Amino acid sequence: MPPSIVSPAPPHDPVAAAPTAVRLLLAGLVANAMGHAFVLIVLPVLGREMGFGDIRTGLLLSLAAVVLTVAGPVWGQASERLGRRRVLLLGLSAAAAFPAALAAVVEARLDGMLDAVTAFALLLAARLALSAVAGGVMPAAQAFLADATTAERRAGGMGLMGAAFGVGTIAGAALAFGAGGARPAMALWLLAGLVAAAALLVGRGLRDIRPAGAAVGRGTAALRWRAIAPFLLITTCGLSVYSLLQQVTALRLQDAFGMSPAESIRTSGAAMMITMAAMIVVQGLIVRRLGWPPARLLRLGAVVAALAMLVAALAPAVPVLIAGMVGLGAGFGLLLPGNLAALSLRAGPAAQGKAAGVNAVAQGIGMAIGPLAGAALHQAAPAAPWWASLAVLLIAVGLAFRRRTFAD
Repeated sequence: MPPSIVSPAPPHDPVAAAPTAVRLLLAGLVANAMGHAFVLIVLPVLGREMGFGDIRTGLLLSLAAVVLTVAGPVWGQASERLGRRRVLLLGLSAAAAFPAALAAVVEARLDGMLDAVTAFALLLAARLALSAVAGGVMPAAQAFLADATTAERRAGGMGLMGAAFGVGTIAGAALAFGAGGARPAMALWLLAGLVAAAALLVGRGLRDIRPAGAAVGRGTAALRWRAIAPFLLITTCGLSVYSLLQQVTALRLQDAFGMSPAESIRTSGAAMMITMAAMIVVQGLIVRRLGWPPARLLRLGAVVAALAMLVAALAPAVPVLIAGMVGLGAGFGLLLPGNLAALSLRAGPAAQGKAAGVNAVAQGIGMAIGPLAGAALHQAAPAAPWWASLAVLLIAVGLAFRRRTFAD
């Protein structure tokens, strides 16, 4: 593997080379993120209503993230053999099944047909089983975009992926704002249908840019772990903060600002909409226009995110809290594509599936730590998870400015 941060890649622009494939991929990512965001926003409150308690609800989310962590590298490697399309199709199908399962359990529990223990056991089993399959979505998507972009356009390509995630998160938050408080089961059935439709479109229309098994045929490159380790750790930091705040924002609105459950869902949904809008603008427009190298994007994004988290942690009122979250979205809009681009370029063109797989492990670790840590810290004080998030982001700042992070 070449030691340089800039490695050769297929001479494709992600939109110009395969516009239909990329648009279908982005549609699938939007639908997947929409379901993910809605579940993360409403499940903490629904967990209370179903009698689970904050810790058990956090455990449900964290254990699922552990399964995603284990599944990520398996699916990343599988995408080298089977192709990105097949892995995406399987993952999106599983992602469509969980909102349907959650809707059925919520309806049965709130109608008195299930007790809390049985409802929790059913949800846990469904979440873990389906997460094992849905864990292939992000590694396959990341590897597909890496196949499609040159080194110079890699940050922009990863920005498209992040922007799709942001659009989906906004849509999921909007659904939580509009229907999550009053009609959560109906919204979950709608989400299941949308993700299933996206899976059908991907299955019918997306074709791999690189033939399945091409890397196996020519020999896959080994990962340079020391070269990519800082970026994996930054991924974990970012995702732990993201998942922690989605777990506790509605709870802080209830316990620190006196909102009702329905109010807290609507307000946290609106806050996530605005936050993700900032991330979309930065990732989808600003990053692609700037054309900055990954190191510069990563460093500026880490600083902006840390400063915004400081504002959110100190927030004496809801508008200040939301302003801090918007700043966090802008910071992540720089940090995440910069980090993904640096990781991809360090891995080299023959190890994109492997790199995406281990990055999914880093994401899963963050997603596992965040909800459980958030629920536990919230018991101490509503602002405690936010101060912990600031400490985590300061680790990312230190890694971004560490000279050896980008050394050959």
